[in-house]
Amino acid sequence: MDFPSGIEDFSVHYVPSDEEIPAIRDMIRKGEEALKNIEWRMEELKRELRALEKRQEVQKRAVNKHKNLLAPIQRVNMDVLTPIFLSVLDDNDLEISANHPAVVISHVCQRWREVSLSTKLLWRHLHVQLPLYPWSSSERNTWTVKVVNLVQMTKLWISRSGNSHLNVKIVDVGNLSGGPVGNDAAFVAQSIEFHNLMGVICSSSMRWKDLCLFIGFPQARLPNFPTARLLTVPPQCIPALTTVKLHCDIVEFRQTNPLNEHMVSSTNIFSAPTLRSLRIGSRVMFHDLMRMPVAWSNLEHLFFDGYPTESPHRFDAAQALTLFEECKNLVTCHLALQRDVTIPTGRAPVPLQKLRELAFTPHTSQLPKGFAPFLILPSLRKLEVITGYGECTPREYEESGFSEFFGRFRPTLEGATFCYKSLTQTGLHDCLGDLPNVTSLGLVSDCRIITFANAGAANLNGDLFKHLSPEFDETGTAVTQLPLCPRIEAFKFGAFRGEVAEEALVDFIETRRQEIHNRSLQSGLARLREVDCDHYCFQATDPSQALRNRGTKMEAFSLTSWYHFP
Repeated sequence: MDFPSGIEDFSVHYVPSDEEIPAIRDMIRKGEEALKNIEWRMEELKRELRALEKRQEVQKRAVNKHKNLLAPIQRVNMDVLTPIFLSVLDDNDLEISANHPAVVISHVCQRWREVSLSTKLLWRHLHVQLPLYPWSSSERNTWTVKVVNLVQMTKLWISRSGNSHLNVKIVDVGNLSGGPVGNDAAFVAQSIEFHNLMGVICSSSMRWKDLCLFIGFPQARLPNFPTARLLTVPPQCIPALTTVKLHCDIVEFRQTNPLNEHMVSSTNIFSAPTLRSLRIGSRVMFHDLMRMPVAWSNLEHLFFDGYPTESPHRFDAAQALTLFEECKNLVTCHLALQRDVTIPTGRAPVPLQKLRELAFTPHTSQLPKGFAPFLILPSLRKLEVITGYGECTPREYEESGFSEFFGRFRPTLEGATFCYKSLTQTGLHDCLGDLPNVTSLGLVSDCRIITFANAGAANLNGDLFKHLSPEFDETGTAVTQLPLCPRIEAFKFGAFRGEVAEEALVDFIETRRQEIHNRSLQSGLARLREVDCDHYCFQATDPSQALRNRGTKMEAFSLTSWYHFP
């Protein structure tokens, strides 16, 4: 019988006869042989394809490598590349980690790695954030591993910084949130890994230039807590230290304990002979500030935010004068005044020949009367009075300490910032009349100050802005009357929503931006360059659009930090 030429000719239901079976088996054998040949060829082609893919990758890398040789960045020499790398550290609050920009840069290519590792200043910011302390025994192993990794990272940073001076910042988020407690506190205090970390950090103290501590010192509960080593480094081990900032909660200072005062008054980081800048936060100093072993006459910059509420001490103007007598070389100073005192009239004035910037945070937002006459500040350029936290009764200008300070130092003052709600409306007007030379004026308010609704506190109303605005003739080009504060170029205001006369503010900016054609008044009236609204929310007016609608020239002018929500 004839055998079909292809298997496709068979029906699914076809039942071969006995004579057809051998032919079918032979066909199956031949088909399997052909299938094996096809599969072998496919494998051969796959091997060839894989080989081609490998050659393709090699060729791609070669082409890209040669393309990179033509990239503009390759033509930038090291002297230019180095400052570009250093610019990534503008935000120097970045903690050390594998994701730090300095590490990322060093992994881009071989040349960048060579440049980054040879640029020691790229690693000068040793900012260490301590891991959160364990709150249970189940978290201890994880915490220990984190500390071990941080030790290695810290060693890497110190090594790569070479002999560069270090900007050291230690943030202890665990103590900021209450610190370790119970058995976990004892575990942390006795942790070999934690002690190693403090030891590694302190091993670089010879190169410390700036030291900032956001940490706690729970020595009353845990006498050997490792972070104490950061505070007690002896002066001979910190020969380059110029700046110390303490923003920490020294918990044990809330208790009466000789160890506490010893920590402050004994030889420590404050004894550094090169110390020029000292900043002490509000939760740090429980005992007398003057007990600190500081070479006060060396200081050029001082910030003291007062004593904590648990302390029996309160810093005031009389203590400030005592402090000034020791700090003859201050250039900038910021002090909290925590109470009002009467200064004895018999004491001699204190001269601070170099002081250029002075800031106070009085408890009631009022400068004490009788304070300014005891200060001789021939170089003073900037005075700030920042709002405190107490109740404030607005005063007339002559009844406030402002009149003494502004009246005494007005010839040299170029910048003045103060809380306007500490004055009455007429008091504010008179105050601004005493500031003819300031080029930067800040009128601020704050929720920390408490004034009573019927107390007559000043506001940023239309009459105020009218007196700050020059008067022009009919042509709108010649000034007929100089305003208050005629020389201001930068103006900042702070207020709550609805407290500002918005249209009057726009009028003020418009008139201060106009060109002046009468030469006799040109030298006495400055052109406004900047207005900082301090995140004020405008309701009725979009100030930027309003100024443009009026044709106000906006070139070389900035209007910042404002919102418009009708």
